[in-house]
Amino acid sequence: MGIIHSLSPDLINQIAAGEVIESTHSILKELIENSIDAGASKIEIATESAGLGRILVFDDGHGITKEDLPLAVKRYATSKIQNFHDLEHLFTFGFRGEALASIASVSRLVIESGTEGNRTANRVVVEEGKIVSEEEIPFFQGTKIEIKDLFYNTPVRRKFLKTESGEEKKNRTRVQTMALGEPSISFRYVQNGKEVFFVQKEEPLERVLSVYGENLRDHLLPVHTSRNGMTLRGFISHPDFYKSSRTGQFFFVNNRSVELKFSAQILKRCYGELLPSGAFPYAFLFFDLPREFVDVNVHPQKKEVRFLSEETVTGILFQGITEVLRTSTPVEFLEMRRRLSMPIPYDNNRNESSFGEGGLGFGIGSGSSSHFGNQTEGSPLLGPSHIEGRPGFSLEGIGAGTNLHLLGENRSKHHLFVPKKHFGVIFETFILAEAEDGLYIIDQHTAHERIRYEEVLRDLKSKAYKSQSLLTPIRLELTKEEAEEMIAEKQRFSELGITLEPFSGGTILIREVPSYIDPGKETETILDLWERFRSKDPEEKELYDEMAKCVACRSAIKKGDQVSDPIIGELLQRLSYCENPSLCPHGRPTLIKLTRKDLETMFHRI
Repeated sequence: MGIIHSLSPDLINQIAAGEVIESTHSILKELIENSIDAGASKIEIATESAGLGRILVFDDGHGITKEDLPLAVKRYATSKIQNFHDLEHLFTFGFRGEALASIASVSRLVIESGTEGNRTANRVVVEEGKIVSEEEIPFFQGTKIEIKDLFYNTPVRRKFLKTESGEEKKNRTRVQTMALGEPSISFRYVQNGKEVFFVQKEEPLERVLSVYGENLRDHLLPVHTSRNGMTLRGFISHPDFYKSSRTGQFFFVNNRSVELKFSAQILKRCYGELLPSGAFPYAFLFFDLPREFVDVNVHPQKKEVRFLSEETVTGILFQGITEVLRTSTPVEFLEMRRRLSMPIPYDNNRNESSFGEGGLGFGIGSGSSSHFGNQTEGSPLLGPSHIEGRPGFSLEGIGAGTNLHLLGENRSKHHLFVPKKHFGVIFETFILAEAEDGLYIIDQHTAHERIRYEEVLRDLKSKAYKSQSLLTPIRLELTKEEAEEMIAEKQRFSELGITLEPFSGGTILIREVPSYIDPGKETETILDLWERFRSKDPEEKELYDEMAKCVACRSAIKKGDQVSDPIIGELLQRLSYCENPSLCPHGRPTLIKLTRKDLETMFHRI
């Protein structure tokens, strides 16, 4: 007897369910896509027990006729395609006719639907893939699908799901993502009887802000470019506003949310050094492509698509982003950071050279001259400041390492980097400086990051900062879910000098901020820190480190910022007092050294 046999229809449907239904959020995706295909202007969703107890999706679309209702739950029965040509020119989200059949095989399913021109609507009840009853009901326009007891006949599937709270979070994320792609449709989502998400029909920008918060409004750049009948539109964030993960990046192909394997690399390449290491811009980008250019039938859950020419799509993505960034990111430095712009008082006990006026050299000493020009005692970088009432930096407050006042006359022995003079900036990024042991090339961004990191970390550990009450609280506009999560971290924020207060809906008020956060950078810094809380759970000993990294990233000089010569001198002096001047907080190098021997070898002098 042969060993190959045909599978039963029930088993086939359950296998298909395993391919199509990853979890409750994948069911929501399939049902919402059907509602969109039906021309709905309003979609309401409700779940109980993360969808394992009950899922309800109700729309006001064109509905399903009485004759079609039994076919809707039959596998591979669809109204979307009839031939191979239709498959190559899809304009609908669903098309294979397997979603409802697969869902019905692992749940108890009820479909109610009414179509225009009829006096009654109709209901079918399906259990284990079989219709158990059909009846007429009072008329309404649209379709209502109710799913109960999901996976009741496949208990193994339930065991592989996340916790109920984890599934609920994934469900909310799914609904929000789909709402992002369809701003012309109103969405309402209720979890366990509580409304957690609601948006009205609105413009694309307003939909982005409704879903992901008003905090983005002043930080989004519009993208719109076309090539060969293809269009890229949407929004990206200005380089001064980013996340510590890719959770703020969304891509849609013909309004279908997809995962693009090349998107992260393209974004990174476009932004380049406009962003610090470990930073990810926001992206809400939509590709409008000819139907025949895209194959959506390559993934069971339609997460991925295939393009006739991937190079064309990557090209339009790169073009669209670079065009916007080129015109929206001026390279002039408008305002030097508050703390860096303060002068350093002259230190009579310091043995190594002090910085000379004009930034072209560090003088040999007070009142002396060098071959780069005469240095005067009145220079704020060389001698005491003569600007009354203007505070300066205390040398003991520059670094988080050894207390400088304990080093006495020998403090220079503890320095890894002791510059004598500098020669300006090349390529708008790199400072050239000479020290006793060689020529240094210093990255102005990573060097300033190291300085700010050690300053803030020292303040946090010693509680040397003050929290400042704000006359006008700063508003953070988040989703309700995000606001709840953020308030749950209220105590950890308080330990850092930040006072948060829930206001209403997804709004949080920032009442107090610490003095070590630069004015105007409060929102970005706090959101960045919160993203780090969400991506990992830092222990108490790491809390200060995470905060210091956030502040350093946000306040550091960037590539292309125009920095004056005196400020360069001050930056280098402060870097020389850092505990670890060689690396930024993220492990990138701040400086590279060429010794005298290296140079003589390169020029064949030895």
